[in-house]
Amino acid sequence: MSNLKFKLFFVFLAVGFIFIALDIDIKTDLNYPHPYDNSDSVIGEFQYYNIASNYGAKCSYKFIDTSSSADDTENQNIPSATKKTSGLTQTKVIDEVFFDNIHIDIFNDLIGFLLIIVACIGFKKVNKVFSFGIFSAFCGLILHIILTSLPFFFNGLFLCNISMVLGIAYLGSIILTTFFFSKGLFSMCADVCCRDERKWGKTAWFISVVLQILLTFIFWIGSDFGALKSLGYVIEGILVFDIIMFWLILKRVYIYLERSYIESASRRK
Repeated sequence: MSNLKFKLFFVFLAVGFIFIALDIDIKTDLNYPHPYDNSDSVIGEFQYYNIASNYGAKCSYKFIDTSSSADDTENQNIPSATKKTSGLTQTKVIDEVFFDNIHIDIFNDLIGFLLIIVACIGFKKVNKVFSFGIFSAFCGLILHIILTSLPFFFNGLFLCNISMVLGIAYLGSIILTTFFFSKGLFSMCADVCCRDERKWGKTAWFISVVLQILLTFIFWIGSDFGALKSLGYVIEGILVFDIIMFWLILKRVYIYLERSYIESASRRK
């Protein structure tokens, strides 16, 4: 029975890690209850990046004059985002931001955090560090619910600011959660013969953290840059590969992890 429980908790952690690390959104036919309230206090790009990366958004563009009569003779190479008409250089910027239809993540973080919480509850009798994993996963669960619900209660610049702050905290909860359960798993295979697996497992975890932070930034900026968004999908593929490698490394010491769990369960009887 202990053997079956261990396998179940091990799978829960593996699946939960994938769910909280990956975001693949699909657009539904549902709309937010109100249109986005554009603010004149900050540039449209800031509003668009935050709303698009968190909730999905569309936008319109306008051209603004960015030249003086002196600049016209100096600037010969004009980027694709600018145009020159009647002796004036105009730059294309975001004008209005609009909510897109509600997006749903098919790798829902809510499920991922719930699986990790259940697994950490099962493993906490082996090492107390899993208790910290329960707490950070629970915080991530609450932050996910709050972030998803914000557009139904707030709007405009306040929504942009609060979603950005909570989004950073949410990323922190994901990193901490994976750190705590990874540390707990490595402590369960403390044997000298598992030294290389611990080393490479920690390396794979660190790479996953770097990739998740990089992806967050790329998809934030990439809301208005298709090339960056395409790069983000490539990095997301690398992240999937890294997570798979992380669990394959742990699979090499599976027997030691299982033995540690069974011994801990027998001591509590």
